[in-house]
Amino acid sequence: MVTIQKIPNRVLEIFSSSKAAIKQNSSSFYFAFSKLDKDQAYSIFVIYDYLRQIDDAADNHDRITFNKLIFLWETACNTNNIVINKTSNIADRVAYIFNHFSIDTKLMTDMIQGQLRDLNNIEINTLSELETYCYQVAGTVGCMIFCILSRNSIENNRKAVINVGIALQLTNILRDVHEDAMADRYFIPKQLLLKYDIQKQVLLESKPDIQTQSLLQYLARLALSKYAETDVITDQILDRKGKVALELSINVYKKILTKLMKNNFVDLSKRVYVTPQEKLLLLLKTFSKHIK
Repeated sequence: MVTIQKIPNRVLEIFSSSKAAIKQNSSSFYFAFSKLDKDQAYSIFVIYDYLRQIDDAADNHDRITFNKLIFLWETACNTNNIVINKTSNIADRVAYIFNHFSIDTKLMTDMIQGQLRDLNNIEINTLSELETYCYQVAGTVGCMIFCILSRNSIENNRKAVINVGIALQLTNILRDVHEDAMADRYFIPKQLLLKYDIQKQVLLESKPDIQTQSLLQYLARLALSKYAETDVITDQILDRKGKVALELSINVYKKILTKLMKNNFVDLSKRVYVTPQEKLLLLLKTFSKHIK
């Protein structure tokens, strides 16, 4: 267990610019983490803001913006004693946070590798490759957040954190499978398409056939099995607010997954989301679980 000093208020004031970006682009993410102490919440928002910019650049195949963001990160990592002021770029802020919470920079390296796959539109061939990709773009984020919320070592909990991160990304893929196909983005492995005798172009259709529904349900069950490690992670968060925030963020995505499974993927064009009322119920349920 380690003691982490608070981030100075003058730095948090600069970090606060990422708060509005997260509130606008990810209401669920903001809902889960906005009630944390500012040094934790704003640090998570800054990291998410930066990763969101990389993700958007990769999805839009904007190599100029993508390369600039990576260059800024690599430069920041090689700078000793970063001083944060109003002119500090987003990568400098992320590097400051990584240093403050002793987050391994390899996590960002792995994240970038996953985003490069999206930038270059590299197809996924096997289930193993899919899980690696899910780790790169989501499991890494889970590890970053765990380091911010927990005083316990990530090394003893890495596998559980990564598994839940994979579950979150699989949920994203299943929720957006039709939308992604329309944008010529496919994340279902060729291996599984072949096994279920499906052509990837089927995902362009809003009403899937039985084979496609079976394949999507298989991936959903895989994700659900990985969500089972949620308690392993949250048990390592000593602060109640951090524990509730992390579990709530996971439960919102798990709710999306269970809705998809219940609907049996009958209409891929209909986006599944968690309503404000459902989020409130999840918050009350999660809070009551940890109030003892």
